[in-house]
Amino acid sequence: MKTRMWPAAFAVGLAAVAAAATVPASAQNRAAPVIHLTMWQQWGGGHERAALDRIIREYEALHPNVRITELPVTNNAKILSAITGGTPPDIIDLGTSLYLGEWAAKGALMPLNGFIRKTHLDTGLFTANSWKPVTYEGKVYGLPFMDFDVGLLYNKKLFRAAGLNPNDPPKTLEQLTADAYKLTRVGPGGRIEQLGFDPVYPGQANGQVATIEDLGWLFGGGWYDQATHRVTADLPANVRALAWEKSFFTKYGAKAMSAFLASAGAYLTPQDPFESGKLAMVYDGPWALAYMKANVPSLFPDIGVAPFPAPSGLSGRSGTTFIDTNPQVIPTGAKHPMAAFQFIAWEATNPQVTATFAQLVANLPQLRHVPSFPWENDPRFRLFMQEAAGTNAHVWPQLTVSTQYGVALGQAEQEATIGGMSAKAALEQVQQSISQALAGAP
Repeated sequence: MKTRMWPAAFAVGLAAVAAAATVPASAQNRAAPVIHLTMWQQWGGGHERAALDRIIREYEALHPNVRITELPVTNNAKILSAITGGTPPDIIDLGTSLYLGEWAAKGALMPLNGFIRKTHLDTGLFTANSWKPVTYEGKVYGLPFMDFDVGLLYNKKLFRAAGLNPNDPPKTLEQLTADAYKLTRVGPGGRIEQLGFDPVYPGQANGQVATIEDLGWLFGGGWYDQATHRVTADLPANVRALAWEKSFFTKYGAKAMSAFLASAGAYLTPQDPFESGKLAMVYDGPWALAYMKANVPSLFPDIGVAPFPAPSGLSGRSGTTFIDTNPQVIPTGAKHPMAAFQFIAWEATNPQVTATFAQLVANLPQLRHVPSFPWENDPRFRLFMQEAAGTNAHVWPQLTVSTQYGVALGQAEQEATIGGMSAKAALEQVQQSISQALAGAP
């Protein structure tokens, strides 16, 4: 659903981590039996893994009776199989919260409320919205670590070339639509040479959220009614949102829109449509800034960031975004749950660790107060931080069928935009299938 991304720079050091730690190890701790913890992490390799290993070594230096072995495991089916088979790791660092509700419902994850109470963890250290993605049916199943969201990124150079004010991004969805049309160039045979906005990009095809998820909230809709425990995919506002997406494909042709993306390079490379200067606006996250800086540094100063605008009459919804985090969870059956919790609590509440990773992966601090880091000094990055703390930051519903629901929504978006199905019919199809799946879930 949401994918972690990494920039090229690792600008904030870890030298101060030890100073920010909780309590130095005592002589008694040094003599205690060694506890071996296994951590499966979804950062993968590269800079993220190197940083994680350094953090682990810092923790081990403070707690000589603890040894932590981390291993990149990105296959969620493998993780669930290990848990249900009775051979889980002690800690799992998940890439998104998408599976949290499903796994919690299956009994695969331990609720952390008891650990939080027993260790007197100060939950007020975290931003309020950080807790939403890790909460299922009133219980906390993970500690937040590195939040992320999305906003409007736009190419000021292309704005200037089209006669638009590069310092005045669209304030309403209608203005965004008009600007997108001005920023689009169509060549012979209807071939799109430059596109103002593509509502399905980057989308699920590139490991990101289907745009319709955010647009449903933007138009005043939503995807689940907590009061009635009902799926709400076919709300009129959601249908209007998908119809707006579909309008771009109606105007330029589904084939031409698909061909434009097919001719571009891979997402977050110098050849992708946004980084190559062929796509003027994109609904994406702060990591896109980091990749632009690394891949196309000459264009980086000309990238603007603004709240994604709402339709006229719904101005209060401008800046609508999802909010998610990288949950640090403890699987059911973990051999050393208290030791595991003590580590993830130290990691997630450590201001220097948080600042280091926020700089490294261009994600947002889950803590309210952290040391200054370079990205934080960029007003474009700060806008993402402000949105994440606002009332228009929404969480994908934590349900027993969350993953199935998200996939179905992405398919409906494709069926309406590329396949020609009406927005209403596409979302009614999701409503029926997910309602049935939810009713049949244990």
